[in-house]
Amino acid sequence: MSAATTEATEATATTPRGGSRSAALRGFSSLANQQFRMLWFGLLFSQGAMQINIVARSWLAYHVSGSGAALGIVAVASGLPMGLFSLIAGAIVDRADKRKILFIVTLSLSALAIATAVLVHINVVAVWHLALVGLLQGVVFAFNFPARQALIPTIVSDEELPNAIAMNSTGLNLNRVIGPSIAGLLIAWNPAVAFDVIAVLYVISALMLLRLPKLVTAPRGGSAVRDMIEGFSYVRRTPAVLSLLLLALIPTLLGMPFQQFLPVFQESVLHVGPESLGLMFTAVGVGSLAGSLAVAYVPPERARMFQLAGGFLFGVSLLGFGLSPNLPIALLTLSLVGLTSQAYFVMNNVLLMGATDKQFYGRMMSIYMLTWSMMPVAVYPMGVLIDAVGMPFTQAGAGLLLAVFVAIFVLAPKRTHPEVAPASA
Repeated sequence: MSAATTEATEATATTPRGGSRSAALRGFSSLANQQFRMLWFGLLFSQGAMQINIVARSWLAYHVSGSGAALGIVAVASGLPMGLFSLIAGAIVDRADKRKILFIVTLSLSALAIATAVLVHINVVAVWHLALVGLLQGVVFAFNFPARQALIPTIVSDEELPNAIAMNSTGLNLNRVIGPSIAGLLIAWNPAVAFDVIAVLYVISALMLLRLPKLVTAPRGGSAVRDMIEGFSYVRRTPAVLSLLLLALIPTLLGMPFQQFLPVFQESVLHVGPESLGLMFTAVGVGSLAGSLAVAYVPPERARMFQLAGGFLFGVSLLGFGLSPNLPIALLTLSLVGLTSQAYFVMNNVLLMGATDKQFYGRMMSIYMLTWSMMPVAVYPMGVLIDAVGMPFTQAGAGLLLAVFVAIFVLAPKRTHPEVAPASA
């Protein structure tokens, strides 16, 4: 074999490996930006704290009260302020230093975790304590989402922005996998320690924000209230946007409350310990991570079909979970719930951005957040229904209603769900 042939053969053999390695690294390209890297690692700590808090607060509310309705009260207390303040919070974020707002938000969440830990340590915690803390957390979280989302474009370039958004979602889903298992172990050891850890994680996240530069926001004229009204007018006169927001709202109300009631399913249906509760949340997180990755491989011309199929299967998976007779089947169905729900909502968000004019992006994301903040409103009546007829019937019924809603939407006239091309990355 000649030297030229040998060199050509070696080049052919090595190029695919190098190309694959380069393609893999491009998936993390935004982390080469030092400022975004600090924000992203801070996000890992704060989202980890949030995931542990979701599990620990739900477990504690049910452990203290033994009532599904109590879980609903705590969830409503945290959800209502997010709905009430989300739109005005977005307007304030646009007019202030986003890093400073996020720093204050993160330290406030740490303080609330410390307050909860003290109540648990001295063994005086009651449902009304958890509801009050949830109420304050809801106010704080109304500022958290818009501040963090608006901060990302200020520290990355236009070319880095799509990857930065993807990494942001990846960090959240990684915590959905890891956080609940950690929460289950901490609860089994000492529930108060779980809230101690939450407080520490928030402090670490806040300290990492100090590494980011201060942001100077140019003064803006006009009224924030007028801007919000204009956003709602845009939704009303844009059928595609209205349709996609409806497709976010109804599945959120019917489908997403299941997470609040996992402690009920763990104790009253499966009769397993808190470690298994952590596994249940982790199963949802693993499925969600797979679902978010699946969206990246969907061609644009199949986006609408993928979205609606995901919504229907989301409902079917919830129905299957409600009828699960043991822990292994519950974990399997919960992983499917995570996969289908994440694929559905991520694709719905992509389609919504593709249907929205650029000047309305911020306001549409605020309204989109508003649909999510309404989820706890459905938790209380579901909690009452669980107390009346049981967890399996309630959860299976919610899944069935969700599947029927999506099926009706698919069969509805085209004018109710116009075709939308997803925004390009």
